[in-house]
Amino acid sequence: MKITRFVFVAAVFGIVAPASALDITAITAKPAAHNPQFDDKKSWGGLVGEEYFLKQKWGKARLLIWAGAGKVVKRGAAKIDPLSPANWIDAATGKPAIALPDMDTDIILPDSDKPYNVTFKGQKNRACRHITIGKNARFEPGGGGSLSVFGNVWIRPSGILYIYRTLRLTGSGDTFFRNDWPADGKLKKLHDTGAITTFDPANPRKPNPWSWRTNRTPSICHFFKHDKPGKTTEFIGYSSSKDEVGILAGTLIVGRDSRFLCGGAANIQVAKTASIALMDGAMTGKTINQFGVCCAVAGGSITAGLPDRPIKRDARLGFGYSNWMNIEFTDQVKGRRGHASDYGRTSGSITGKLIAYPAKGSDARLVVGWQRISLGGGGRGVKPTPGFNQRFAELVPKITIWIGADTEIENVRFEDIHRGGIVLPDASSAAKWKNVTYGDGCLSKDPKELMREYKGKVIRGRPVEPLKPEKKYTTM
Repeated sequence: MKITRFVFVAAVFGIVAPASALDITAITAKPAAHNPQFDDKKSWGGLVGEEYFLKQKWGKARLLIWAGAGKVVKRGAAKIDPLSPANWIDAATGKPAIALPDMDTDIILPDSDKPYNVTFKGQKNRACRHITIGKNARFEPGGGGSLSVFGNVWIRPSGILYIYRTLRLTGSGDTFFRNDWPADGKLKKLHDTGAITTFDPANPRKPNPWSWRTNRTPSICHFFKHDKPGKTTEFIGYSSSKDEVGILAGTLIVGRDSRFLCGGAANIQVAKTASIALMDGAMTGKTINQFGVCCAVAGGSITAGLPDRPIKRDARLGFGYSNWMNIEFTDQVKGRRGHASDYGRTSGSITGKLIAYPAKGSDARLVVGWQRISLGGGGRGVKPTPGFNQRFAELVPKITIWIGADTEIENVRFEDIHRGGIVLPDASSAAKWKNVTYGDGCLSKDPKELMREYKGKVIRGRPVEPLKPEKKYTTM
């Protein structure tokens, strides 16, 4: 994989104080991405011992520390330039670095009592191995540039990572990406209780607690790619993108009681050589509701647990919902493909595997249903007019999903399915599913009423023609 390394720039202005201003010993003694100290129960009390990253061994690498932690730059003064090696301290020597970070370098942005930013300019593709972002530190490597990370990521509480273009997790190791839940506990409580974030037509722009517009801390990038053949990244806490999520290779694990969401009018894409594994109490889905596909599994898999890491509690795969009730939205602009609010759109496209691996004696399941976030309305292609908002509020949150031929489904509970909400090329293929149940949120107890066949055109494994409304599919 070709990585463009940091451009070496010798800055004349914006050099920070000498290395002696930093307590290198104290900074490097703390648990960090390059030195997690998993035996420290205060930092790692939630470990169960089965995590793959616990067994990963890392060779020694160059460790650079940002020298400008907590430095306040007055208006009009030269900013501290992260493209100057002199503003990075080599932990091994305690002296200014002679070269900038690269793919074989570990980085620490130290904790600080004052907020500070480390912002790279230029649309460059940058790289590092492990990175720790400390308290009150904000790391933004490149306006339009991307970042490839080959090791662990640890974002301490009130720290912020944001990649303006693409964050790519890659490399040949089993790693963790830790972004702790916000310290006030509000988001964590919403997650643990499965709270519903409702849409109010009288206040359609009310703050969405899951969105980057409300809370910048969980938003880590614009686009996200996971490209680690045969390897894993375990997300701990809560992280989200602003746009597309691509799981290209390897397994993205959403850790116990953690959440990983895709933002904006985008979708989660899981390739044939990739998978998402949700551990006990974990969830993945979208930060907003949108009309159209929220998740596309193209030959890959989404599982609850793993064969050697079974679950004891349910994990959830969430989808938004579309206009399954065939409500008329007359004030929308019709494009060449019709209205975004037209009947017949699917929320998910699944061709591959949906499987849960429950522990012995447990009835834990992979729950497939509504993501419990209505804010966002119809998403891209929809004008949030007062008329739309009023009619959208009348929609009951039930999902429509396409399940391709030969998709393996086992130990799954479907929730929030309307009549005809499971769309299949051949309804008889459901007979191959194992241990599948339908929850109280479904609009029928008869699985046959929840399914319908689609015999139209299919491209890339999913329908391209809209579904046709039929009374039993569009009524309560």
